[in-house]
Amino acid sequence: MTMIRIVRKLRAAISDEKGGATLWFVITTPVMLIFLLMSSDVAEKIQTETNAYNVATAAARAGTNAISGQVVANGTTAVDSIKAANAANGYLNAAGLPGSVSVNGDRVTVTIDTTYDTRFLPMDLPVRAEATSQLLTQ
Repeated sequence: MTMIRIVRKLRAAISDEKGGATLWFVITTPVMLIFLLMSSDVAEKIQTETNAYNVATAAARAGTNAISGQVVANGTTAVDSIKAANAANGYLNAAGLPGSVSVNGDRVTVTIDTTYDTRFLPMDLPVRAEATSQLLTQ
């Protein structure tokens, strides 16, 4: 075979498009499927974060509602730190989420640290939510 014949055969083989659609389908389908599954896990993680934030906010509000008994006696408004922590922890337990509560003066801060167990990705994603509620006085 001469060099010209070899070059012609190579050009013919390169320009032949038989099976090109199958190859494109075989390559792009797994990639698109991976992106679809990843977007599903990311969307569910965002939903889990939103739920954790809503629970943290509600628990902080529940803690802030635990005012001391001094309101009736002399009209002063203050947060009872023990009642506030118990109320917020009770809300967290009822919601089934782990968290911590801190009471500082008239502020109640609730922090939730948990994980989202992904359905398709081989990992667990961390979820953190923090909310603070403050007792308003006039």
